[in-house]
Amino acid sequence: MPSLMDRLNTLGLKKGTEVDQPKAKANKTSMVDAIGEGARTIENQLGNVVMVEKSYPYGYMHGVIEFEDMVNVESIHKAGRLNNGGDSLKKMIFLDTETTGLSGGTGTLAFLVGIARFEDEGLKLTQFLVEDPSEEAAMLLEFANQTSDVEAVITFNGKSFDMPLLKSRYVINRLPIHFTEWGHLDLLHLSRRIWRQRLASRSLKDLEIEILNIPRSEDEVPGWMIPEIYFNYLRSGDASQIANVVYHNAMDIVSLAALYFAITQMLDKDLFTSKLHSWDVFAIGQLYEVIGEVNKSITIYEHCLQLIDIEQSKKLEINSRLAKLYKKTACWQKAKVLWETNGNSGDIEACIELAKYYEHEMRDVPNAFVWTHLAEANLENSNIIRYKKKAIQSELKVRRLRLEKRMINVSEKNS
Repeated sequence: MPSLMDRLNTLGLKKGTEVDQPKAKANKTSMVDAIGEGARTIENQLGNVVMVEKSYPYGYMHGVIEFEDMVNVESIHKAGRLNNGGDSLKKMIFLDTETTGLSGGTGTLAFLVGIARFEDEGLKLTQFLVEDPSEEAAMLLEFANQTSDVEAVITFNGKSFDMPLLKSRYVINRLPIHFTEWGHLDLLHLSRRIWRQRLASRSLKDLEIEILNIPRSEDEVPGWMIPEIYFNYLRSGDASQIANVVYHNAMDIVSLAALYFAITQMLDKDLFTSKLHSWDVFAIGQLYEVIGEVNKSITIYEHCLQLIDIEQSKKLEINSRLAKLYKKTACWQKAKVLWETNGNSGDIEACIELAKYYEHEMRDVPNAFVWTHLAEANLENSNIIRYKKKAIQSELKVRRLRLEKRMINVSEKNS
């Protein structure tokens, strides 16, 4: 009976010493050599990490934005709902990752994690790269080591992608997650609120062009190519294109910091003497309204109504917002003027507000009835979704019948 070894030999089993060593990959280039200036390999308890560093001193101009040491962060953090951490600019990091896919699933590797933070001399950019997937844990450990004192992170779409992905990578590598208590300001959401009215796209690349006024160089690679570039590197050992990925990531992060400064400056400017686009001024008013800065919001809306390049439909929207704030501060006469303008232009909500005002504040039932009737007429001619229209019709009918009854009662008493 053949032995186990004989049977294995028939299957082609070879001893380790007999196995041919894998051939070296042709054109192999290390990441450090490919990236060049600022790149080096460091070692920690879990392995090797490629690290790239670059500095941008205070006074550096990124497009039209100058990096400054003294920045008032209170307003932008309120607007972005950054409720914990990040009181000091030097305790925050700007973060962006480059990955092997856009799905963010457990098979997606963040092979490059880039961060930037403001220090005594200016903005310091640090990028951590995984030269081999087996060294991912070493990269994650180094990232943790160098961000141990951070209180908040600023990203662009990081709430949906970068931070959940990093969290999953720490879990997979059985490493403690050190950023669970960080505050998080995602500039994607803030940018959408500010520029949705005049920019068709609010991607970071488009904001670079439209807001920061900075183009990218020929070293740029589109984001969709980055996973394939890394996979090509793993297959061939040629890291020559990795330098382009490092440039792409660096530009994203420095532009993220510049965008943060741009929004901060918008919130701190004297909006009435600035050269901001009128719609941007209106958007700042909306931000102040959201964070409860009612008086600032009122002042900005009043200013917007005086701007000649604000179109009529936008002025009606400003009237509506301003009237709500006047109502909140009990400035009834000012609110009434704006409601009348909108109501006579077909605004159902303004008619309803006037009906409420005359009935409850002025005790003027006939005028309340007039505006209720006009609201019903405007509603009949509107394109409001059917179920919403029915709900409003029902409410208006109840109001109209109540007012009719009150007028009849008054008429009977007088007779």
